[in-house]
Amino acid sequence: MIELRSGAARLQVLPEYGGRIHQLWVAVDGREEPLLVAPEDPAAYGESPLGGGCYPMAPWPNRIAGARFPWAGRTIDLRANDGANALHGLVFDRPWEVIARAGPRVELRCDLGEHWPWDGYAWQRIELSAAGLLVKLEVRSRREAFPAGVGLHPWFRRDAAGAEHVRVRVPASERYMLRDQIPTGERVIPAGDFDLREPGPIGERRLDDCYTGLTGPSVIDWGRVQLEMTIECPEPHVMIYTPENAICIEPQTCAPDALNLRTSSERTGLALAEPGRAVSLISRWSWRIM
Repeated sequence: MIELRSGAARLQVLPEYGGRIHQLWVAVDGREEPLLVAPEDPAAYGESPLGGGCYPMAPWPNRIAGARFPWAGRTIDLRANDGANALHGLVFDRPWEVIARAGPRVELRCDLGEHWPWDGYAWQRIELSAAGLLVKLEVRSRREAFPAGVGLHPWFRRDAAGAEHVRVRVPASERYMLRDQIPTGERVIPAGDFDLREPGPIGERRLDDCYTGLTGPSVIDWGRVQLEMTIECPEPHVMIYTPENAICIEPQTCAPDALNLRTSSERTGLALAEPGRAVSLISRWSWRIM
């Protein structure tokens, strides 16, 4: 475990469990308040790596339908871990190597492994400040170009700082239509329970949806703490997942199943990782104590 501190903010990183952020604390009235859903014992990630902290998703974020996709005249078969689908990439349950550490900053690296047919690796930098966090995540190729996307999967608490009714804003002009949790390629203007353009309580809305056309930062408002999240990449996407115990606002470079959607849509955010040219995402989180 690696601990970073800056001012009253504190963060723990677990290189051995997917290179994830295990917990992020901010100070409210002199008391540390955890913002992420996380097990008391980090070893629990060994059995359940998908359900806590904030982990990197690479070389694709979210789902790949049927755990396969076509590329250059062949079919690429992936590891299925969500029924018949491949979920959240190949590095969330692998140990990461710490390659640099200085003050409140750490850099890590992880090979994509045997389930990926190209020679590449994921790299990330996590940097904490007194009122913010920067995470830069990349997929890099050592040899030939390959298709890729990246994302982060934070599990934010619903009850951070004693909140009873957390409010969320995601200023996105488009939402992907889904079939069996997989985008069809069609995009619509968000409406009804799916419209998060104005701040509002999540409550019992159970979302598992992808948005794009972002016009500003996403916001989580717990009352005493307000967090803003920005996404920097050519085609910013954000996945919103709201199970009963958490709110997941997931910055991504591309849509779910972008490796298959590219055949029917040109605006999925899918990119090529090439030697000397990474597929990259920067997400900045900033918080205010109210």
